[in-house]
Amino acid sequence: MNGLRIALVGPLPPPAGGIANQTVQLAALLREDGAEVELVQVNPPWRPVWAARVRGMRAALRLPPYLWQLWRAAGRAQLLHVMANSGWSWHLQAAPAIWMGRLRGKGVVLNYRGGEAPAFLAGGATLVCFSLRRAHAVIVPSAYLARVFGEYGISAQIVPNIVNLQRFHPAHKPPGQARILIARHLEALYDHATALRAFALVRKHLPHAQLTICGDGPERPHLQRLAEALQLQSAVHFAGKTDNAAMPAHYQQADLALNPSLADNMPNSVLEAWASGVPVVSTNVGGVPDLIHDDTNGVLVPPADADAMARAMLAVLTDTSTARRLASAGLAAAQRCAWTRIAPLLKAQYRRALKRPPQAGYTALVSALLFPLHEWFKRHRSPALRRQMEATQWWPRARLEALQTERLRALLLHASEHVAYYRQLYARIGFDATRVHDVRDLRCLPILRKSHINDHRDDFCADDAGRLQRFTTGGSSGEPLIFFLGKERISADVAAKWRATRWWGVDIGDREAVMWGSPIELHAQDLWRARRDRVMRSDLLPAFDLSPARLDDYLHRLQKQRPAMLFGYPSVMCLLVQHAQMRQIALDRLGVRVVFVTAERLYEDQRSLLTRAFGAPVANGYGGRDAGFIAHECPEGGMHITAEDVIVEILDAAGEPVPPGENGAIVITHLASRDFPLIRYATGDVGALDPEPCPCGRGLPLLQRVEGRVTDFVVARDGTVMHGLALIYILRDLPQVRAFKIIQETIDCTRVLLVSVAGLPPSLRLSIITQFRARLGQAVDVVIEEVTAIPAEASGKHRYVVSKVASH
Repeated sequence: MNGLRIALVGPLPPPAGGIANQTVQLAALLREDGAEVELVQVNPPWRPVWAARVRGMRAALRLPPYLWQLWRAAGRAQLLHVMANSGWSWHLQAAPAIWMGRLRGKGVVLNYRGGEAPAFLAGGATLVCFSLRRAHAVIVPSAYLARVFGEYGISAQIVPNIVNLQRFHPAHKPPGQARILIARHLEALYDHATALRAFALVRKHLPHAQLTICGDGPERPHLQRLAEALQLQSAVHFAGKTDNAAMPAHYQQADLALNPSLADNMPNSVLEAWASGVPVVSTNVGGVPDLIHDDTNGVLVPPADADAMARAMLAVLTDTSTARRLASAGLAAAQRCAWTRIAPLLKAQYRRALKRPPQAGYTALVSALLFPLHEWFKRHRSPALRRQMEATQWWPRARLEALQTERLRALLLHASEHVAYYRQLYARIGFDATRVHDVRDLRCLPILRKSHINDHRDDFCADDAGRLQRFTTGGSSGEPLIFFLGKERISADVAAKWRATRWWGVDIGDREAVMWGSPIELHAQDLWRARRDRVMRSDLLPAFDLSPARLDDYLHRLQKQRPAMLFGYPSVMCLLVQHAQMRQIALDRLGVRVVFVTAERLYEDQRSLLTRAFGAPVANGYGGRDAGFIAHECPEGGMHITAEDVIVEILDAAGEPVPPGENGAIVITHLASRDFPLIRYATGDVGALDPEPCPCGRGLPLLQRVEGRVTDFVVARDGTVMHGLALIYILRDLPQVRAFKIIQETIDCTRVLLVSVAGLPPSLRLSIITQFRARLGQAVDVVIEEVTAIPAEASGKHRYVVSKVASH
């Protein structure tokens, strides 16, 4: 937030309503976090007073100065945060702010509130959604509004209302006072009339009960007359307009907070009551049931039902244990609305709006026209798939799982009809694909390993497959693999990578340098491909030959190209950075906006080195040519699985799923692999699922970590399996060691290839051997071979550890 310039568009008190209070509170909190906030008030006081008496006059007179202030604020800001509601305020205030932000080229976050959204959208969804879709992010305070917008194809992220826990907190008060508080404006929507009738029924059982109503509005004369008719004059106190700063005292005196509204979303009054340790009774309208769980953190009653409302209030007021239980649960719920919990969610949406791909210029031309044409000529569907993925990524987890189940059933049925290997497998184990109703039904099928594919390769090709492309993995997991991919699978992988690239505000067409070593890329650099890369502004820096002269050439090309993004192996990029440091060449002025790394495990020291060197964040990717584009890191740090196309299982040694957070073997099913199906394919990697959602709001499941390939682990003589880091740490920080590679040949022999600065002293050699034996076993033969250079893998990767034992 530090230094971020935000134009916060919304109402300000008076009147001290929910949105106005949230606007003032949000501005203060953002400023405390270092943001520069300019308030653009949509409801300034207007003179002359007579304008308010003429229907539409006040709004008409306010509009020109508001638009002028909005124009100027949008010019100064990096981001517009627009507080929006239903009705004319949307058309006259929120929608113009969205368009003004887009016109000025600024990020726009639309913060929609109000429980009347269903009726409002039903009366004009086409016009409203036309503007809504122009916002870069839409946030709502409740799951209820997210569902409402989802029905109209708008993906809204949930960022709850904020409650000030320093201002609102519990206070000790004597029991049995029966003091009831309502904190809503006196408008028909909030149905104070039913509340008064219910309170009259409460007074029959608790004659000493008192009701305080904080707020003002057009219903006040009617409600005062009703209170007189019900003979409640002495028991009901109309407090009138009450500033938010004065509200804590009212809550601290209350024994119960009542919310009688006819339509609602996420009432601030409920959050404030919870934070103050006051039990709540509310009508079960709109989004309230998403907030209040009946008889858990509050009591819910039907709207406009005075009898039910009275019974609920009496149950709380006359049962101390119930009141205490509800208040305790409410207080815990309020903690989830503290700024410390809300700020990461809001900042994620700000970053989403700020890290958006260019809307104009050469990059936009390539992304919107030239690359889609390229894919059309190749008969790939990646542009359409990418657009679909940018919608489905915001779906809730349950909806994504339903999509996976539907696609899984289609894949399994197709395999039974068109793929000989699976036709025979189904028959042998008695598997019926028509009975698949859940992704967990995959467990009925055996694990697919590379040896199965290599032994039955032709049987994996679908008999209705189109043209297939042959691929080979480098065998870094211990066994090479030859397989085939069809256009469906290639399109899906391109779309997944493309989507992830755009998360970071870069796009196809931005200048890109690729440090890659796959022969697939290097042996196909014909004239057409070279011209294509020039149009796409992509420069390939082969990762095979990394001699000092070649690295000097790469640095020169980077300085000339000034790429917006780098893509490649982390180990190779680190070698380039270390070489640049030796040459005293600064890389943080190249203009790199993000460094994408993939194909190897990313170590934290590598992330730190690359981040410092390029002055840019590092985005980790996980996948492979065989397994596909499995997961990619978003700017909030979540490793999002490409759930639209990939099902990930984490299994133990017995093939059973492990709980989220625990390590296991990574097994994938690629749902776009009908031409050459990979169903329950063992990647050879070890990782864990993340049980927590990502602050970014995407519904895509997460990988908590990828520990590396099975062959990145070593096995001690006593059978203990440990990650290669146990040995890497011994060598990595030694100043005498320039490069190294550890190869566990057998359980009894481990070789260390080592490049030293000026020869390895005998004492250091002995120290290394002693430390290796302490981990692997005292009888293990540790052979240190000093070499002039460490050879790369066949793919060009540079791996620190290779175990020929761990893969067996």
